[in-house]
Amino acid sequence: MQGNDREMSQEEAVATSSGENPGEAKQPETAENSLRKELDAAKKEIESLKDSWTRERAEFQNYKRRTAQEFSNIKREAVKSLVASFLTPIDNLDRVRSGVNVTEELKPFVEGVEMILKEFYSVLEKSNVFRHAPQGEPFDPTLMEALSSEEGDQYSEETVIEVYQAGFYIKDNEDKFSLRPARVRIGKPKA
Repeated sequence: MQGNDREMSQEEAVATSSGENPGEAKQPETAENSLRKELDAAKKEIESLKDSWTRERAEFQNYKRRTAQEFSNIKREAVKSLVASFLTPIDNLDRVRSGVNVTEELKPFVEGVEMILKEFYSVLEKSNVFRHAPQGEPFDPTLMEALSSEEGDQYSEETVIEVYQAGFYIKDNEDKFSLRPARVRIGKPKA
């Protein structure tokens, strides 16, 4: 028994020197440390999961944006392909309307052609496709093709003075994508 008392007194001496009460057992301290370690581990796991969730969310947002852009591009290309096949017949109807001396006999025919053209343009506009005849507008090389030009003092900037063939463009939000450039003659200031 004296051996046990001696051991107790050494434990008490160690506990007393570390600032602890000699009657307290070491188990609560190890349980507290254990809980702190578990808490720290749980905090690290939470941070890891938050980081993972944030990355996944950002990746998903990028995926949605990319998919929407791809869908928009596919739709635009499909409309472009379909409309391109209608441009020649539309041009031919336009030539009938503009190239004929309208007599009383031809007036109903020309009016019928004009009605058909208006319906074509209306259907195209519902698909955000617009006809562009830029007479008098400043020259825009993204939507127009200059076939000829003339210089003159009356021009302060490159301006469309004649439209040989109307162009068509797709409007996507505020962006315009040319289906076919308007073929024009421009007037430009003297150099």
